[in-house]
Amino acid sequence: MKEVWFSEDGDFSEIEDDGFYHFYLYKFEEVDYQVENKQLLLDFLGKLDIFPLYVMVEGHDEEEEMRQIFDHLGFSYSVDYFTDKRMYSTGGKNLTYHPPFFQIKASSMEELQLIMSETYHLATQNQFYGISFINNVQLTSRDGYSFPKLSRNKDIAALKVGHDGQGFYFYSNMNFLQKMEQVISMLPEEYVVTQINDCVLEK
Repeated sequence: MKEVWFSEDGDFSEIEDDGFYHFYLYKFEEVDYQVENKQLLLDFLGKLDIFPLYVMVEGHDEEEEMRQIFDHLGFSYSVDYFTDKRMYSTGGKNLTYHPPFFQIKASSMEELQLIMSETYHLATQNQFYGISFINNVQLTSRDGYSFPKLSRNKDIAALKVGHDGQGFYFYSNMNFLQKMEQVISMLPEEYVVTQINDCVLEK
């Protein structure tokens, strides 16, 4: 069995919401935690089976290259920009840019897997990487920084991949994902929760 940590604690501040239910899922590492937690993410979304989904990606300074990839693959997407700036060096010069915030539509699990195959490396490089159940999540600014913002008046959910690809944080306003028991019941059969918050469960 694949062992999972479920937690309702942690830092959920990278997406703003209005009182959503929060939880965190992490698959304990067997060989490669990044690969294994990416698979946990895909398996959990596959069990939910809600489409379309929208992959939210913070790009580096390669916005044009990312546009070309999505155009070539025929995916529908939108682009906004974070308020805060990033710096990079080229030709001996330091330049700044506003990171692009892509939202790419995935109409099926096959499309989601293809999008993630092209973009998931950004999640493991600690760029913002999330998935929403609603189109066109808006950015809001606070203290010079931008955050995706969810509205409580819609039956929606979203998630953000954790630091360095370590699990994911889930934000739910959906009736069937409002408490721990509901979340655990939605895990695929091959996964078992062996830790809840700070409590390790007996095997």
